[in-house]
Amino acid sequence: MTNDKQQTTNNKQQIYQEFLTAAAGGVEDYPKLMYMGVETSPYQEAIKDYASYLQLKPDGKNLVSGITADATFSPYPQIGQVPEIDEQGLKFLAPDITEACICISNLVEGQIQTKWLGRNALGNDEFWSTSKILPILNLVSRLNTNYPNIDLKNCSIRGQDQLGVNQGYPFFDLVRDVVSYEERIATSNSLGVMFKQFSTQREITDWVKSITGNHNLMFLGGYGEKPFIEQPELIDHATQQIVLTSTAPTHRGDNSISAYDLTRMISMVGWHEHLPETSRLPGVQWPNLEGIVRALGTDPARYLDLAITKLGLPEVIDYPVIISKLGNGATKVRNRTEAVYVALVQLVVRNRVSSKDDNEISASFSKKPGFWTEQPARLISFSMAIKGAKQLESRDLDQEVVELDAIMATEVTEILRRTVMGELRIEN
Repeated sequence: MTNDKQQTTNNKQQIYQEFLTAAAGGVEDYPKLMYMGVETSPYQEAIKDYASYLQLKPDGKNLVSGITADATFSPYPQIGQVPEIDEQGLKFLAPDITEACICISNLVEGQIQTKWLGRNALGNDEFWSTSKILPILNLVSRLNTNYPNIDLKNCSIRGQDQLGVNQGYPFFDLVRDVVSYEERIATSNSLGVMFKQFSTQREITDWVKSITGNHNLMFLGGYGEKPFIEQPELIDHATQQIVLTSTAPTHRGDNSISAYDLTRMISMVGWHEHLPETSRLPGVQWPNLEGIVRALGTDPARYLDLAITKLGLPEVIDYPVIISKLGNGATKVRNRTEAVYVALVQLVVRNRVSSKDDNEISASFSKKPGFWTEQPARLISFSMAIKGAKQLESRDLDQEVVELDAIMATEVTEILRRTVMGELRIEN
């Protein structure tokens, strides 16, 4: 191992120990770092601006694409097309990361080029609550396909709740509750399956397959609770029209999808404005995705916040965007504790690092005399889905949660470090 690699390994181990200390106190089903909450985020006030930040384009002068495309990059895949995924590109991840997919982007002259990296990226398995974004996106796609001018800010979902009381709530308030776990209206699980009630098992499964091209997935189940509203109706208040109704299908069975599917979906949300029509979510209009983006900004998991701080980046970034969805649980089927993090991050990094004579991860971005040169700001953007699992020989679910929480935070930090430093696309 070279000195540089040894230094990186030592730094990563130190960061893990720091996160392990911070994760102490986490308990089964409630990892401390994963559930930090959006109220702890220094970027909470920026959420309202995420949609405009995501439309930023390099001009080649003051802002350039921060990831240089080479021959291994290709145009973003069309709907239903599975991209080539480099399954050797994520060897640096800890062994506890069982599945992962990362898509890095290069945006030049309005054209988006991507490279996909994976570890068992197409392996279908349970990805817990991260899959709740799929029925929401399906609903937006169906609505906009049939009603191109519909504005979901004017829409609500109504029907009888589990107590038989007629309820009605704004669409985006419900989406936010699914993501944020704030339970302003109902639990995330009951709302997650409620959004599925607008489609049959076959309809929603076939739709996801048609988008990602992964024809082996199954998306049949719920989330362990009854739907908040079993037969929901979606109302457009601008026209006073019921635009979608439910036949109250039953959702039982496996939600067996892949890290690639989730990476693909969240990238289609965040990069919508940069994608050609043939690569976009069918029918979807950006104004309706803006509300989804803001909701995804409220995810309790703040792994990327922690990574940005750990790398010493806060003072050199502008226009931050962090949209994500967490998932976690202890599985009796696989007899282990699992955690999932799906995210898209975009940062404008000021002043390109001109030297790497200091191998300290955080020091790479510390201001030192002669270390910085005036360069165009760099636009960094990538999407990812990572799943980790932990099984201790003597089962202790709380300790498994703590260790896995620290592993997830450490690996997200390393992914961000490698991306910003331009190392993620280098063969390992």
